[in-house]
Parts: sequence; C-alpha cells; structure tokens
Amino acid sequence: MKNNNPIIKNASEHIFNLMKDRLSGEHTYHNYKHTLETVKACKLLSAAYNLSSRDYEILMLAAWFHDIGYVDTYQGHEERSVAFLKEYLNGEYKLEDIAEIERLILSTKFDSTIDGTLQEILHDADYINVGRKKFGERGQLLRIEWERLQNKTFSDLEWAEGQLEFLLKKTFKTEEATLNYDEQRETNIRAQQELIVKLKEEEAKLKAKLERKEAIKGEENPKKEGRGIETLYRSVYGYHINLSSLADNKANIMISINTIIISLVITLFGTGFTFASDDEFQSIRFVFPMAILLFSSLTAVVFAILSARPNVTSKEKYDISNKKASILFFGNFAQLQLEEFVNQIKILRAQKDALYDNMSIDIYYLGAVLVKKYKLLTWSYNIFMSGLVLSGLGFLVIMLISYE
Repeated sequence: MKNNNPIIKNASEHIFNLMKDRLSGEHTYHNYKHTLETVKACKLLSAAYNLSSRDYEILMLAAWFHDIGYVDTYQGHEERSVAFLKEYLNGEYKLEDIAEIERLILSTKFDSTIDGTLQEILHDADYINVGRKKFGERGQLLRIEWERLQNKTFSDLEWAEGQLEFLLKKTFKTEEATLNYDEQRETNIRAQQELIVKLKEEEAKLKAKLERKEAIKGEENPKKEGRGIETLYRSVYGYHINLSSLADNKANIMISINTIIISLVITLFGTGFTFASDDEFQSIRFVFPMAILLFSSLTAVVFAILSARPNVTSKEKYDISNKKASILFFGNFAQLQLEEFVNQIKILRAQKDALYDNMSIDIYYLGAVLVKKYKLLTWSYNIFMSGLVLSGLGFLVIMLISYE
C-alpha cells in the first residue's frame, strides 16, 4: 500500500512539473535529481523501521517538498518549501499532519537539532552522498551552483578543506545509515585529507616557482628594457634611412626627366622654328609654350639637385662639450683625431644615458635633413607639373588659333 499511495504519487508529479518549469538550470546540485535521490534514500532507510502508513506518508511528502523552495529563493528556501506544501495540501490534509511535515522540512536546515526517527531518516537521506563513492563528483556540482547563484569563489584547496570540514561535521543519525554508509564516509574523509595534502604541496611548488620567476624577472628587466630601447633606435634609424633613400630616388627621377626635356627643347630651338612656312608668326608659334616648358624644367631640376645634393654640417670645428651636437654623425667625428674619437666612444659605452642622448640628437638632425629634402622635392614636382600644364595649354591655344 505504501508504494501505491496516490497522495505521494500525485505529490511527486507536482514536484517534477514545478522543478521542470521553474527551476533554473544553474541549480546543478539542488535539483530534481537530488530530490529523487533523497526520496529513494528515505524509502531504503525507512524499510528498517516499522513505520505506520501515516508516518511513511508524512516522511515521503517531506522528502518530496523539502527543496522545492529553491524555485523561488536560495536563502530561506526551507520556509518557502513549507509554503508550497501548505498551498498544495490546503483543505485536503489534517492540520496536525501538515504541521508535522513542516517540522520535518525545517529540520533539513544545516544546523538544525534533529529530533525523532522521522527527522533522523530525512536528515540521513538528505546527506546520503557523504557515505557514497560519488561524494567528490556531487561536491563539484554544488561548488558550481554556489559560484553561479551565490557569487562565491573557491580555490581548489579552499574547497577541499571546506568539504573535509563538512564530512567531519555531518554524521549519520540512524543506525541503518551508519551501518551501510559510514564506512564509505570514513573513506571519503581519508581521501579528502590526502587531496588537501597534495594540493598544499602543489601550492607550495607553485609559490616557489613564482618566486623564482619574479627573481629572474627582476634580473632580466634591465636587459629587456635595454633591448627595447635599442629596438626603438634601430627602427627609427632604419625608417629615416628608407625615407632618405626614397627622397634621393625621387630627386633622380626628376633630374633625369627634366634634363631630357631640356635637351629636346634646346635642340628644337636650334632648328630656327621653321615648322610650317616662312610666315613670321608661323615660324615662332611654338616659342612661348616651349619657353615655358624649358623654364619650368630647368627650375624643377635645380630644386631636385638641391634636394639630392650632399650636405655636411657646419664648417665650425666640432666641440665635444656641445650637448646639442652628436659625435655619432660623420660630419662631426670626422673633424676629430682617431684617438679622440675612440675615447669619446668608450665614454658613450660606459654612460648609457649619454649614448642615448647622442643617438636622439643624431635622429633629430636626420629628421631635419629629411624635412628640407622633401620640401625641395615638393617644389620641384609642383613646378614641373605647372610647367607641363601651362605649356600644354599654350600648344592647344596656338593650334586652335592656327586652325581658325
């Protein structure tokens, strides 16, 4: 009769539907599986006792409803579970029996004082995992649940120590649970202790490793910093050299093109401008656009030559004490005697700040030279372009006038 009790069967279906529809998936431990395990454990443990049908029914209802409050709240879920129970049994159950089920549900609080056989059975069933081999696996699910729903975080060592404390504190209350599950509980305690020792050893090794890394890092930092600065200067020097090479190539292009144009124009001028007839206007009709082209090409080639022309520093003798000049520039150190130059390099090798200052000064003046080069190149290209446009327009105008 106990196994076919319709009240218990209907209650189980009610709890299943409630948890299916309303319980969050983040309840990885306190879910329907845990409730079902608790109910099954209650059945197993209660078999050793001669419970009346009424007591068995009360125990089963308490087991089914003891965690249903999690669908609404985490803290104080026991009281919410009681509210669900009263709502479900309202008007269909004796008040004194509902009060007994309420006491059973509230006895599942962690620090409650257990009183009576039914409370002992429900207690042992609720914590039956402490005496099973899968204690560690179930514990990890509880850890995930706390991290998700209660924003608690644990290191592996902290969790292992907490689980050991829980195992030591939670003892079985019924003789049946003690006989069947306490041996495995003791095995779980030993396994948890071994895990803690292992985790402490790993933590000590990790701490020592981190300390060694910090020590090595402290030694390597100056070297890494030096390499970083050297990479910076190497990159900037390479960038300036590439820009200078690019400027010289552009200047050579302008020089080549414009010298060819100048040669052709001069050659044409030497023919006497007899392109069509003896008429005065016809013989000199291309003089003006050709003169514009000649002048613009000559001016453009002058600016291009000025851009590509080598330019050494001032004629004044290089002064070693001058902090605004760099000994690394050939125009400066070429004025020194070999011995004096070598001594200055030795000083720079010993004084990194002075070396970096000289390199910075050198880069600055390289940049200044580049600015001048590109300004002259800009003028050269602009003049060349303007001369081409004006001479082209001149040819077009003269051809139109001649046609008319």
